[in-house]
Amino acid sequence: MKKILISTVAVIGFAGAAMAFEEAMDTDNDGVLSEAEMVAAYPNITREILDAVDTDSDGNISLEEWTVAKESGLLGEG
Repeated sequence: MKKILISTVAVIGFAGAAMAFEEAMDTDNDGVLSEAEMVAAYPNITREILDAVDTDSDGNISLEEWTVAKESGLLGEG
């Protein structure tokens, strides 16, 4: 029962993060955040932070990368 509760809470939390990511930031609805979308959401973001968030260096920020960055405090409020 404890494992089910923990899993449910994790899924709900991830779904909430996904909703914020998709609705407010992913303006072209392609499932990732481009540099332009990140700058629009975080006007004071630096190149160093963008590079740190983009852990796979593909030039886009995935939901997973964004969630880790938000949870770790790497990104301030957008």
